[in-house]
Amino acid sequence: MKKYLVSAVLTAWVGTLSPAAIANDGVNIQALKACSFIENDFRRLLCYDNIMAGKPIDAMPKGEVKNTNAAPQSNKKAQAASVAGAPAKHSKANKADFGLEHKKEKEQKDDNNELRARVSQVDEAPYGELILTLDNGQKWRQIGTEHFRLNSNDTVIISRGMFNSFLLKKQGANKSIRVKRVD
Repeated sequence: MKKYLVSAVLTAWVGTLSPAAIANDGVNIQALKACSFIENDFRRLLCYDNIMAGKPIDAMPKGEVKNTNAAPQSNKKAQAASVAGAPAKHSKANKADFGLEHKKEKEQKDDNNELRARVSQVDEAPYGELILTLDNGQKWRQIGTEHFRLNSNDTVIISRGMFNSFLLKKQGANKSIRVKRVD
C-alpha cells in the first residue's frame, strides 16, 4: 500500500515540475529568452525579475536587446578588412620571431632578477644574523640565523625568490640564505 502511495505522490510532484506546467503558470518563456540577450548584467537580472513578477515586457528598459545577427557580420567584415590591409612585412617579422617570444621576455626579466656585487663590510646582529654592506651602497640583512660564512671582498649574487623574497649566495657556492633590503 505504501509503495503505491509513494509512487503516486512522486508522479504528481514530478508532473508539477514539467515545462508545460511552468508555462501554464503564466511564465513567458519567450520573454525569458529575450532577457538572455541583454548585455548589461544588472539590466538582465532586472528583466528576469520583472518577468517572474508578472510585469509586462513594456515595463523593461528599451534598447537593451542586442541584435544577434547583425553583430557577427559586421565583426567579420571588420576582421577581413584588417587582415587584407595588414602589411606583409609584419607577418614576415612574426614568422622570423616565432617561438622566440618567451626567450626574449626571459632575457629581459633576467636583467632585473639578479644583482651581482662585492661585499664591502660584514657585520653581525645580536642574534647572529649577517648585515652586509655592498660596494654599491646597499645594505642587506639575513633572515634567520643559519650559519653562512662570508668575508669582505667576496662576490655575492642576490636573486629574486618567491613572493618578493630575496636569496643571497656566494659566487661559486651552492648554499644560499634569505635576505631583506635594509636601506
